[in-house]
Amino acid sequence: MKPSCKSRRRRRVSTAWGRLTCGPLAGWLLLAACALTPLGPAGAASPEKIPAAASILPLGDFLTRIGGELVQVTVLIPPGASPHVYEPSPAAVAGAARARVLVYVGAGLDPWVSRLVARRGPNDPGVVQATAGLPLIAEVQSHGHDHHKGKGATHRHDQGNPHIWLDPVLAQDICRRIAAALMAVDPEHRETYQANLSRYLAELEALHREIEAAVATFRLREFVSFHPAFTYFARRYGLTEAGVIEAAPGREPTPGQLRRLVATIRRSGVKAVFAEPQLSPRAAEALAREAGVKVLLLDPLGGRPPYGSNYLQLMRHNLAVMQQALQ
Repeated sequence: MKPSCKSRRRRRVSTAWGRLTCGPLAGWLLLAACALTPLGPAGAASPEKIPAAASILPLGDFLTRIGGELVQVTVLIPPGASPHVYEPSPAAVAGAARARVLVYVGAGLDPWVSRLVARRGPNDPGVVQATAGLPLIAEVQSHGHDHHKGKGATHRHDQGNPHIWLDPVLAQDICRRIAAALMAVDPEHRETYQANLSRYLAELEALHREIEAAVATFRLREFVSFHPAFTYFARRYGLTEAGVIEAAPGREPTPGQLRRLVATIRRSGVKAVFAEPQLSPRAAEALAREAGVKVLLLDPLGGRPPYGSNYLQLMRHNLAVMQQALQ
């Protein structure tokens, strides 16, 4: 008996990949009706719109701002999920497979997308790897954490830290490459994409200047983050990521690492440690209790009120949170 759509969704990712790469693509496209995360209006994409996909919400917002009404954008990793531990559904794999423009982070953050990209071929003009060509920060041991060895490691970033979208200046580079991909697959609307890009680049530059001015007023320059998501933000604006609670999501600090982090917090004078809404705050809460400080949420991905999927609002929210701890 042919399995139902519902039973297919319960299969493991390995089964999904087998069907996608070895079986007829038509059967997979039926799974696209299962829930994805559209940034545009609900429902199926209009025939006139270009199907586009992004692995995370910020990249999806970039696609939406530049593509405008000409694209139907689907975000493959749903709000509230962390790409570090996300296991894609068959529907997400199918959505990525049929997108004419596909934008992903790379550098090990969303490896399942990388495998799909390999199936599309190395010269597909509609594929944008956000980290490609950018100077990535090497991930190194921090306060006794080993990023790549031992039990508890849930991800590897062998090519460097992938969280580049949290630097608004590097985000401008990503947006330029997204615009180039849209122009390549839809040259008829080149002028529209260029106009949308120019408008959004101006907004990103204004965001950069706003953050720069705000951070210049910070009394404190060091912070302790949950994991190394805001490293590029710190480098851009002259801050120091003095400690990391979990070098890999799910790997809680040892007692010795916890003591060193407490000493770092007390020495720096910060008023809070940062957790992230996509990951368990337990380790951050334990550290905050030991150090006598608050826990505040920095969000690297978005998807929550009041900012939702809007990158500009997300970054302004994160700036306001940092101000509480460092100003």
